[in-house]
Amino acid sequence: MQKAKYMTVRGVKNFSAAETILLNRIVDKAKSIFSLYGYQEIILPILEEEGLFIRGLGKTTDIVEKQIFKIKAENKNIVLRPEATAQVVRYYLENNLNKSSDLYRFSYFGPMFRGERPQKGRLRQFHHIGCEAIGSDSFYLDAEVIILAYKILESFGIGNFTLKINSLGCKKDKAKLAEIIKEGLKAHKNRLCSACQRRFNTNILRILDCKNPQCRQVVSSLELKGWHLCNDCKEKFSKLLSLLKKLNIPYFYDYLLVRGLDYYTNTVFEFSSTSLGSQDAIAAGGRYNNLIEELGGLPTPAIGFAIGVERVLLLQNTNFNFPAVDVFLAFTNNELLEEAFLLAEKLKKKGISCCLNFNKKSLKSQLKYSQKLNAPFTLILGEDELKEGCIILRNMRKSTQEKIKLTQIEKKINNVKDT
Repeated sequence: MQKAKYMTVRGVKNFSAAETILLNRIVDKAKSIFSLYGYQEIILPILEEEGLFIRGLGKTTDIVEKQIFKIKAENKNIVLRPEATAQVVRYYLENNLNKSSDLYRFSYFGPMFRGERPQKGRLRQFHHIGCEAIGSDSFYLDAEVIILAYKILESFGIGNFTLKINSLGCKKDKAKLAEIIKEGLKAHKNRLCSACQRRFNTNILRILDCKNPQCRQVVSSLELKGWHLCNDCKEKFSKLLSLLKKLNIPYFYDYLLVRGLDYYTNTVFEFSSTSLGSQDAIAAGGRYNNLIEELGGLPTPAIGFAIGVERVLLLQNTNFNFPAVDVFLAFTNNELLEEAFLLAEKLKKKGISCCLNFNKKSLKSQLKYSQKLNAPFTLILGEDELKEGCIILRNMRKSTQEKIKLTQIEKKINNVKDT
């Protein structure tokens, strides 16, 4: 038995052929829905300067403190991107897009990297499908982005998910919220985990995002339901919730929801599933009205979300084989290999996916190989059939076969596929 000399790096995933097909279908569905809403796809690099994320995400966030993968590069601190929002903002600013339009809608798909402790639903290399809308502070845009995420998740066939939503308010409201939390937790500080005791003085909102059971218990006693919001933020959030009700988008108002990044303001939201265990978030996002200014631009409101592709796949049935090709082409003896090869190329030109096994196996072995490919049809080329200008067409699903003219292959296969 052979033994692999090298193994997959811990915390990254190999996608099987079935999972890859399913992943591509998921991405295609998302892209289709994004296009309905006018979101234009952009492709951004995996490598960025570390300062972009330190400035954008916050020095005391878990990502910046513990999870960024650094790359040795001359004179610059280069990292593998841990998320895409700060990247999209960098792209927006670098290209002076504010001069061309007052509202942009972008979508993206690609790998992200974080030095996580690997577990179910948490990998060191993972994929995000996401979008960012830059240039409007309207609660209608908040609703549009949330509806987008909801529709995309629905298109994946995920029925058991919950939308949680909250408002952190504007910059002043967030500062007020931090003071309310600090006052509420002051008497319970010793009950918090060591990380949260440090956050108490450096970034107290992060305590609300801690997954430690004892910290969650302490935090649950806080009364925070909108008390920190100014009248303007309160009114916008109320109108957003009302709009979601009118659109029949079910939600749970989670006043402890803050998300794990410092750039969030006002609306924050998360879609979660009880089927995923502790890492239950499938998608999440919110507003970041101060980030563009923080990264050197003019004050510009924005909102976005990201969907974790690997977590979506955990909720899908991947225990099946997709057809690798429409047709497997077998031959009864090795002298017919060249004829079979040339025929296969003709079929491909007509849009019929087709392959052979070149290892000169017996017909029985070739048919077994066809079953492994899950090919719905097998063509069997024999000497007698070739002389007659014919071939055997076997329907692998129905276990039936017939002799047909070589000129009829395309029509016969397409007719059966369409029924």
